[in-house]
Formats: sequence, C-alpha cells, structure tokens
Amino acid sequence: MPLRMLLYRRARRLWRWLVPSVPAAQAQALRRALRQEVRSLALACEATGVLIWLMTLMVSLPGGGAHLSAELLCTAAAGLGMLLSLRPRPPWLLSLGGLMVTVSLAIAFRLNLEGSAAQAFWTLPLLMLFGMCLALCHVRLRDFLAGIGAVGLVFVDGALMRSVAPAQRPVLAFFAAGALALCLLAHLALSRERRSGHVLQLRLAALAYEDVLTGLPNRRAFLERTQAALAAMPAGVFNVVLLDVDDFKRINERLGHEGGDRALRAVAQALRRASAPHLCARLGGEEFCIWIEDASASPADVAAACVSAVHHLRVDGLRLSVSAGVATVEPDVPLHRALALADEALYQAKARGKDTLAVAPPSGRMPLIPAAPERRTWRPWRALRRP
Repeated sequence: MPLRMLLYRRARRLWRWLVPSVPAAQAQALRRALRQEVRSLALACEATGVLIWLMTLMVSLPGGGAHLSAELLCTAAAGLGMLLSLRPRPPWLLSLGGLMVTVSLAIAFRLNLEGSAAQAFWTLPLLMLFGMCLALCHVRLRDFLAGIGAVGLVFVDGALMRSVAPAQRPVLAFFAAGALALCLLAHLALSRERRSGHVLQLRLAALAYEDVLTGLPNRRAFLERTQAALAAMPAGVFNVVLLDVDDFKRINERLGHEGGDRALRAVAQALRRASAPHLCARLGGEEFCIWIEDASASPADVAAACVSAVHHLRVDGLRLSVSAGVATVEPDVPLHRALALADEALYQAKARGKDTLAVAPPSGRMPLIPAAPERRTWRPWRALRRP
C-alpha cells in the first residue's frame, strides 16, 4: 500500500475518532445542543476575562500607562463583543462576539505588558490561559484555530523576541509552540467528549421515541405529537386512522415469532410509504395509527391506500392484510374519544370480513356499535328468598 494512502487512512480514522458521526436527521439537533452548552460557558469566560482585565486596568491606571487610550479602546471593543454574544440569534454572532472579546483582551494585556521587565515571563501563562479558555468555549475547530491564531500573533511578535536574549529565543519559541499544541489537544479532547455525550443522549432519546422493531414512532412519540398539534390548534379538526393486522395470531402460529416480526416490519414499511407525509406510528403489538393534520387530505383515502398497500404483501408465502378504522378529532371530540371511535370502527371493519375500512360518525357523539344487551338469567328461587 502506498505511503500516501496509508497516511490518508490513518488521518481519516483519527478524525472519525475525534469527531463521532451522527445520522443526518440528528445532525441539526446535535449542533443545537452543542451551541446551547457552549453558549453559557463562553459567556462566563468572556465575563471573567473582562472582569480580570478591568481589575488590571484599575491597578495600572494610577501610573498613567503609555497606551491608556488604546487600552480603553480595547475595553470598549470587548464590551461590544460581549453584547454581540448575548444575542441568541443568529448563531454566528456568538463566534464573532467571542473572537472580538478574545482579540481585544489579548491586545489590551499585550499593551499593558509592553515595556515591562517581566514581559516574557507573563506571556506564556497568558497564552496558555487564553488557549484553554478558547478550547473550553469552542466546538468547531475552525473557530478555535482562528481564536488561538489571533492570540498567538498578538503575544508572540517581534517585540517580544527582541526583549529576550538571543540565546533564549529558541527556548521561548519552543515553549510557545508547546503551549499552542497543548491547547489544540485540549480542544480536540473536549470537543470529542462533548460530541460523544450528546450523541449518546440523542440515541437514547431516539430509543425512547422510536419503536425498535419497525423503526416507526412509538406510542409516546405519537401522543406527544398529537398533544402538541392539539395545543397549537385547539379549534382544529384532525383525523386518526387506526389499523390492525388481521389474524396476527395465526401468522405467529404458522411462521413463529421471527416470522411475525418480519411481517410487522413489512407492514410498517408499507404503511409508512402509503401514509406519507402523515405521521405513522406503532401503538403496540400489531396495532398502528396514522395522524392526519392536513385538512385537505381525505382520511378515508389515506386508510384505503394503506389497506391496499398491505393487501399486496406476502411474507414467507403468507398473504397479509389490515383492517382500518377512521375517526375525526373535533373540539367536542377529544383525542381519547376519537381513538375509541376509531377502535369501534376497526372492529366493525373486521366484522365485515377484514381487509377493509370503516368510518366513524363525524359528530362522534353516538357509539358506532351499540352495546350488547345485558344477559339476564331467570332464577325462580330468588323470588322465594326472604327479604
């Protein structure tokens, strides 16, 4: 294997280890979570840095520094950067404000140290302090490199090298490069730990709201989505389609539990495709539900498309079918009542011979299937009992 290809593969493997990959659907949520976590840390570090600089300025103010006007200008620029960082939107303002605060404070400390006998002594600690704060407050590598590069150009310049004896300049340059390398490693390690933690949280959240067998949203996700839609539009009209796999017990008996799982996965994929773009969830067992928010969509047509899509499925030579019940969620028909009506319609569809659908009454006030009369047995000896 050529050396170039080997180095490329090693670098790619190292990058994958440093930056854990996430599915495309979770990438936006990961970026939002990382920004939310870093935002508070960045604001705390910026406020601490500005406070330390104001204390340093108050100590050096009675002496009348030679660069007092430039230092006050840097203080104003740092304050403007903090104001930009306080704005939540757009996200790039946080990066811009942090860069302004970092560069302004670095220039201010550099001007304060200029002409001091201990200039070289304080440069490396300040460089490390700025670098570690940048490593803590940035997620993206380019933002960190921009900040640490600007700080390095401010502190390690020609004036600093001229203030050091020629024999000590290589030592100073070596320690400055080592400090920057340590800050870079700290940034990469912190970024990896942050990403790994948030990726784990996203995966756990996906498991909490996703059915493991079929990949569809589970009952919790369905209920939360429907409650959010109802809260957003209290007077809105929505529709639910309840579906149940016909003769699933017979499928399990003939194909076994693994065959039943394959049948459920096949049905779930068919329902997902037939009901798109509406929400399709697995409520449990062989029961599925479709939530229709679009008022222009016909729930009976969606249910008919789902029944037809499953009608053509075969798993291990066994034909599959579903029955469907349709109900409407109205202001006077809450969700639990609509689900009960859809369940009644589903049982009516099964009573008709299965592989079909039934629609509940639009008003939802009357039950679809009348309750069975109570069975009473005549017992003549009860009349002979004494009161």
